[in-house]
Amino acid sequence: MEKFKLLMMVSPLMGHLAQALELAKLMLARNNQLSIIALIMELPIDPHGTARIQSLIAATNVEGLHFHHLPTPEDTSDWNITHRGLFTLKLLEYQKPHVRAIASKTQKFCGFLIDLVSTTMIDVADELGVPTYIFFTSGAAFLGLMLHFQTLEDEQNQDISDLVKGESHLILPSFAKPVPIGVLPAMATQKEYWSTFVLKWTRDYRRAKGIIVNTFSDLESNAISSFSLDSYYGKSSLPPIFPVGPILNRSQIHTQSSEDYSAMMKWLDCQPKNSVVFLCFGSLASFHPDQVQEIAYGIERSGHRFLWVLRQPPATKGGFPRDYENLELVLPEGFLDRTASIGKVVGWVPQLAVLSHSAVRGFVSHCGWNSTLESIFCGVPIAAWPVQAEQQLNAFQLVKELGIAVEISLDYKQQKENHALVRAEQVEKGIREIMDVENEVRIRVKEFSEKSRLATKEGGSSYFALGNLIQDICSRSSAQLVL
Repeated sequence: MEKFKLLMMVSPLMGHLAQALELAKLMLARNNQLSIIALIMELPIDPHGTARIQSLIAATNVEGLHFHHLPTPEDTSDWNITHRGLFTLKLLEYQKPHVRAIASKTQKFCGFLIDLVSTTMIDVADELGVPTYIFFTSGAAFLGLMLHFQTLEDEQNQDISDLVKGESHLILPSFAKPVPIGVLPAMATQKEYWSTFVLKWTRDYRRAKGIIVNTFSDLESNAISSFSLDSYYGKSSLPPIFPVGPILNRSQIHTQSSEDYSAMMKWLDCQPKNSVVFLCFGSLASFHPDQVQEIAYGIERSGHRFLWVLRQPPATKGGFPRDYENLELVLPEGFLDRTASIGKVVGWVPQLAVLSHSAVRGFVSHCGWNSTLESIFCGVPIAAWPVQAEQQLNAFQLVKELGIAVEISLDYKQQKENHALVRAEQVEKGIREIMDVENEVRIRVKEFSEKSRLATKEGGSSYFALGNLIQDICSRSSAQLVL
């Protein structure tokens, strides 16, 4: 029997693609009527990211999951774009005719599965008369903020940039506590960014037939229940919300040489149980040399064993971080020698493999949503230090609402505006707190770890939501064939 075919279109960001492929695996394992064709788009301005994507694809061999590589534009110099976000959106527009052609030739094509920024593909879906499902790779609380702000803008003519002026806190339906203005992401409060990107994406979400969220009910119960409140989210009903997480990148792809990877894991194997603090700020974050020095002093003064992922700032504005060729040029003099017996500084690691290692007790993190879910799943408490995007909102949830993280710094906007450093004392304090065996956050994160594992098992809330999603897709597919 020929299967229904979903086209999966995800922006070329490693975290988005890895999660989307894991979602595809789960869907295919639950239903043999589906097959998924992943359309692979690569960023020519990010060769390292392309290498990781290629490694991920090479290691993914699942029945019913197929890959189709979209063409890469030969010359983008006339685009005159160096910012990776703008470049990605331009690249998505470039791919629309190619995607349209593939979809038109696909037998039993039943719809699109796209990530939260690839919403321009809904135009193609509408032209072809098929449904689109959004895979929202951030949390439900942030989704609620976007939808609520879009409602205020479109139905109440409220300028969001004016809304936050003169206020200290906002009451937002997807959060249990009043949210400080300082932790709202710049993408929501900066007028140009909001109106150019986020507002359009959010309007497009309402055109979808479903929004799949990488979260689970016990983690974001307030946000998930809020989606039934029409007074907050507008006159037009929202599409169904499917909380199917935690979806984690379990494939453990790494692009280091096997020797580097083996050496790092062997080093962890040699450390005492629950003795290591892991510091990692995601694939897009890097720090000024002065900030690197402060982090190093904070680590050293804490006295704890450590594994630190440290990357060099991009060579050009809007580019991507790189590995350091010589760490001694950026670290305090003698740091590597003084900490040689207790620490390791590396350029990249398979994060889930590290967090799940028995030697790791704490995690200094940027609070990206994928990192947050991995940390919760592994039962490792976080010292929160958001650096961009919606991360400070995630950090607020973890520290203030859920009590499963401690604060190093929550307001990256203020730091950037004032050119302020997070001092060594703050780093040291955060490390000491998460490494303290008696800290209450350790107990709470273990409780959420157990809940996260139960959610995806048969009978769990996310297992149930995934079944509802698949049923929705298949029922629409059958109806299309009848028509």
